[in-house]
Amino acid sequence: MKQNAEITYEIEETLVLRQGGKIATHFCPRCAEITEMVSPEILSLATGASEREIFRLVEGGIIHFVESGRLVICTSCYQRSLLVETIDQT
Repeated sequence: MKQNAEITYEIEETLVLRQGGKIATHFCPRCAEITEMVSPEILSLATGASEREIFRLVEGGIIHFVESGRLVICTSCYQRSLLVETIDQT
């Protein structure tokens, strides 16, 4: 007599950022407030956007950034750029 067995695996994923990413607070002239700024790597991981897409927005002047040793990007500007992009598509 043949028996079937079913095996189920649970996978848990933990994301640990070390040395590569940077989080800081800076004044953003575009938002006119002190806001959280993160490195492109962290923004990419948090949003699912590619780093290339993020750099395209920086190079196009769409989102504000500060270069203090490493590049950090205004998260408020990035969120605003997504809203503008959504409105433009409709």
